[in-house]
Amino acid sequence: MRKPRARPRSAAAAPPQRTVELAIDAIGARGDGVGRLSDGSAVFVPFTVPGDRVLARIEARRGDGLAAALVEVTSPGPARVVPPCPHYAACGGCALQHLDDAAAATWKVALLTTALARAGLGEVAVAPLVRVPPGRRRRAAFAFVRRRDGVVLGFNGRASHMVVDVGACLLLEPALSALLAPLRPLLAAVVADGGSGDVVATASETGLDVLVEADSRLDLFDRERLAAFADARDLARLSWRRPGAGMIEPLAWRRPAWVRFGGIAVEPPPGAFLQPTVQGEQAIAARVLAAVGTLSPVADLFSGCGSFTLPLAASGRPVQAVEGEAAPVQALVQAARTAGLNVATEVRDLARRPLSAVDLKRVRAVVFDPPRAGAAAQAEMLAAAGPPLVVAVSCNPATLARDLATLVAGGYRVDEVTPIDQFPWSAHLEAVAVLRR
Repeated sequence: MRKPRARPRSAAAAPPQRTVELAIDAIGARGDGVGRLSDGSAVFVPFTVPGDRVLARIEARRGDGLAAALVEVTSPGPARVVPPCPHYAACGGCALQHLDDAAAATWKVALLTTALARAGLGEVAVAPLVRVPPGRRRRAAFAFVRRRDGVVLGFNGRASHMVVDVGACLLLEPALSALLAPLRPLLAAVVADGGSGDVVATASETGLDVLVEADSRLDLFDRERLAAFADARDLARLSWRRPGAGMIEPLAWRRPAWVRFGGIAVEPPPGAFLQPTVQGEQAIAARVLAAVGTLSPVADLFSGCGSFTLPLAASGRPVQAVEGEAAPVQALVQAARTAGLNVATEVRDLARRPLSAVDLKRVRAVVFDPPRAGAAAQAEMLAAAGPPLVVAVSCNPATLARDLATLVAGGYRVDEVTPIDQFPWSAHLEAVAVLRR
């Protein structure tokens, strides 16, 4: 017998749209204000703060609650301020420019403490929040779309793939914002109508390092035009990559794009991951070095280009650096060799092949700084056979708390966690946790 066709899940799950009046009493983990209906259902409303009374239009389900659009603030809360950026609300890069600075700092710490509590970690010593002000971000990924009348270049809109054209960004180092205007005619000249892509720009100490990612076939004239742009703007490097191709084509390699970790010069590969700010990176590294002290040898897992490896090795101790991608490891090897440091490296997918008990017996301390998904597999191995000290660095309080809970279940204690905010006006937070046993 033919089974009846099931109703589409999305249609069945969609709540009826309606406008409701809400009192906002908290800010959720994504930066949206939270109000409640008379039945207790949570409603998440962007651009609201505690104490606001608002009219909001319920539009969709979100987890165990409802997502709504702000219609009107009928009575503002005491922490509401005027957003400083003209692109705010359209651009999806910031979520909290309407919240005053003191309330934002309190909320950032609460992101961490709430995640730790939900993971069952009990009382954990949380150090004072370290903050990096706006205007210090050294790396940005701009999205662009080529249209008949020119190029739209900026950031994706809130919960959207639509690109919001941005003239400048208050978060960025000035050199990055200054790149936006001249990039538009350049991209218009080398990308076909309807084409799209991304531009990853990093402010190195020797100039901007720019990587364009777009599915366009460059001819000789395009390459000459791009190289001339690099000369005119005095870029350190300009590279091109077609999505999915993997290989990066250097179009203008005018000088090394140096960054320094613990005073040691490194030339990262184009588009490589770096901490978003120099100040944030230095704050994290200082806490890693203080926690490790004189312990030796050390393993630095998810090491990237060596932001912790090189400062740790600068004291003369041996450091084992493990990273899943080959290009950052090559940059680290070159920097360590030039500086004469005792660094061993390995390209290894730690999510699939974490360091084993045999590997871990060789070290006295482990530092790990995984992607947002965390280090679940490696945390399990550390819990079973890790060294006396582990320093966990994370940009995601939820996965950090999960990994810490795994380590605590294996016999570690959390000495202290330091929240570091180098993502102003957003729901992102860095943290450094020190564990011993």
